[in-house]
Formats: sequence, structure tokens, C-alpha cells
Amino acid sequence: MATVFVIFGATGDLSKKRIFPALFKLSKNNLLPEKFKIIACARTKHTSQEFREYLLENLEIEDKSTFTNFSKLIDYLSLDIAEDINLSNLSKAIDNFEKQANSCPQKIFYMAVSPQILKKSFENLGKNGLHISCKTHTNTPRIIIEKPFGSNLKSAQDINSTLQKYFSEEQIYRIDHYLGKETVQNIFAFRFANEIFEPVWNNKYIDHVQITTSEYIGVEKRGEYYDKTGALRDIVQNHLIQLMTLVTMEAPKSFNAAQIKNKKLEIIKKIKKLTPLEVENSTVRGQYDGYLGEEKINPTSQTESYALVKLGIQNNRWDGVPFYLRTGKKLTGKVTSIIIQFKEKGHKIPNHITIQIQPNEGIGIELAAKKPGLATELEPVDMEFCYKTSFDSDQPEAYERLLVDVILGDQSLFLSQEIIEESWRIIDPIEKVWQSGKPKLATYKPGTWGPIEAEDLIGKDGRKWLQPLLTICKI
Repeated sequence: MATVFVIFGATGDLSKKRIFPALFKLSKNNLLPEKFKIIACARTKHTSQEFREYLLENLEIEDKSTFTNFSKLIDYLSLDIAEDINLSNLSKAIDNFEKQANSCPQKIFYMAVSPQILKKSFENLGKNGLHISCKTHTNTPRIIIEKPFGSNLKSAQDINSTLQKYFSEEQIYRIDHYLGKETVQNIFAFRFANEIFEPVWNNKYIDHVQITTSEYIGVEKRGEYYDKTGALRDIVQNHLIQLMTLVTMEAPKSFNAAQIKNKKLEIIKKIKKLTPLEVENSTVRGQYDGYLGEEKINPTSQTESYALVKLGIQNNRWDGVPFYLRTGKKLTGKVTSIIIQFKEKGHKIPNHITIQIQPNEGIGIELAAKKPGLATELEPVDMEFCYKTSFDSDQPEAYERLLVDVILGDQSLFLSQEIIEESWRIIDPIEKVWQSGKPKLATYKPGTWGPIEAEDLIGKDGRKWLQPLLTICKI
């Protein structure tokens, strides 16, 4: 089907670093529809040719001839969606493409814009009739929304209320790019296609789970946004809770969008909401030395660049198993991992499984084995499965997979409004207590794994941090 892909915020970092590279790779691999048009929209004054040259300068492209073919798909329009300036030109451009394709195109709108202007943007799309499908077919336009999905439950509901005046839930694609990563996809296969794990995937055998997303960089150019948001709302509310649901959800009857979302919703509703006293005793908020000197940061800011939350799930499978979710900037390295720690059975060498999502995707299992020699001594040994060395085919980047799914109309890897609202119901009580100054804001040195208070929290439970394997699958 002919498809027109409209990107609002086409000159921003998200478009430059994620969206256009993904579209370029899909075009290079002949994975886009035969009749495909990209309309890049932003306030900056560019001609279409100037914008194509801007992309060529900013994308990492070795073979410029392949980019020439891709660039022919792109037109640029200078407009302001929030202020409804020149949106009529977008309608005309879509009509022109319809005539060229001799077909009514599937419209896809990518909202790569500031969250502050989303509501006005939705209203102006509706005001200009861009949310209406062609008369000649029933394929309704699709709209892609990036996080953050609000800053709390109320704002998330408010944004959605405006959005759903013009788009139904079936038309809305809420992106969490972590869900497009290959190892995240493989959690389903690992859990549900390997029968050896299912019998021990429960509180009888699993002691606890550690879910980590760390970055070695600071806030960089995102100071204005980050200082109003913090690590808890920026990462824990979406990425980490989503990873938690994938590890713990029950097997769906079939792996379609509705079934997957229902199973994720079931588990997220069972995550216990923390009381104010539990927030004080089961969370850590920290700020790296030097944060207050970063660009566009309030010099008296109490915003956390590190967040640790201990959560639990109130159901038969997981009752009593703590989940430690932590994230931070200026830590030891860039890594996202899930570590499932099994209970000790007398040999004092606990087994654990590491599902590593980045930087090098793979799965590691630590086992106990007999050390060579006459004496019977056990030592931990590692087994690794690495994507790069196990398969001949290239791994698609997360955005490549997600954009293909939008084009195909598959919502399996996208978030529902219900899931977003349930996530905020977990985070809002924590944020409220943190805003009151409890627990005290800790500090930590860049290049470490965070504040000492994080060590104390897990230590008082009789446990210790299992450091993410920065060297797993390192080639």
C-alpha cells in the first residue's frame, strides 16, 4: 500500500539520531513499501534539497549513492504544528503524493516533538482534518508518540483525553524503544520456548531480580528537560517497569498484540504500590558530583540522576521475590541488563542468569562446576549466548523493527494507555515522597555504580549487587 510518513520535529535529535537512520537502513534493505513518501516537517526554514544535504552531513553514511536513492523519498516542509502555521501545505503535499501514487496512501504521523506541545499538536491535526482517512479506503491514519507519556497519572490521562478525540487506541503507537531490542524480544523465546526454565521461574527457586540501566554520560544537552523530570520518571516509570513485566508475565495464549498487552497489564496491576514509609526504606535517590554545574540545571536542584526502587509482585508466582530496579547517569558504563538470581542450595555458589540488552546483546548463565584436580572443589563458570556470533543475519536496530511494525499495523511491541496509567500509579506515590525530601538525596562520584546508600539498601536484605557484565559477548 502507498504510505506517507510524516515526521514532525524533523530537525531534532531524535529524528537525526534514531528515526532517519532507521528509515535509511530500511530503505537500503528494501523493507519499505514500494510507494513511500517521507514528509519532514519542522519550524526551521529549509528547502527540500537543503534538508537532504543536512541529513547527509549528520547521518553516518559510507555509500553516498545509496543515500541518493533514499533522499528522493524525502520532501521538507517548514511549518509549526503547535501554532497551526502552514499545516495546510502538509495537506496539499499529501494530496499530491496521492495523485502521484494513484492510490489513497496510509498516513503515519511521527510526533518527534516536545511533550509540552503535544496537546496543541493533536488539536491542530484534527482542526486540519489530517486525522481523517481517505474516502476510498478504511485504513485510518496512525500516530506515533514518544515518551514521556505525561509527568504523572493526571497529565498522562489529560494528554490521552485530547489524543483520543481524534485517534482511536488502534491508531496510536506509543513507543518504548527498549521493547524493540532483539534481546528483549528474545525474553519471550527464552522463557516460553525452553521448557527447562518454566518449572524454576517462580518464588520457590528465584531469590531476587536486579534490573539495571546505567549510562556513563551525564545530562549533556538535555539539562532543561532532565532537571524537571529526573531518573525515576525518565527511566524507571517506562523502561525498567516494562522490562520487569516481560520477565514476570504469564505466557499469552497467542503472541498477538492484544494477548501480550493483557498479560503485561495483569502483572503490572499486581506490582505493590509503596506506602510513604516503604518509600523511605525501599528506595534511594542520588545525584552525581558535578550535576549542579551542568548546562541549564538549577544550581539548587534536588533532582535525582540516580534512582533505585525495590518493588514486589503480589501473586502466587512472585510473592516474596524482591525486584531491584536501578538507573543512573555518570555510572561505570553503558549497560542495560536483567539478572535473575536463584536461591542457594548449600554449595554457596548461587546460580544466576544475565539477560543483557546493551551494549552487546546476549544471555549469560553462571553455573557451578568442579574445579580440575583431585579435590572436589566447586567454582563458578560462565556460559554465554551472543547474538553477533550465533547468527549470520544482521540484527535490526530497535527503531527499524518498531517502524516496520507501525507500517504493518502491528501493535505488539507498543504500550497501551492502560499500561502507562498503571505505571504512573506505581511511580506517583514514590515521587510524592521524594518531593518532600525523603529519603535524603545521596551523592555519588562519577564512574562508580552509584551512592553507597544503594549498597546499604540491598545489603540489609542480606544480598549484594551482581555487577552487569560489561564484557559479556565483547568481540
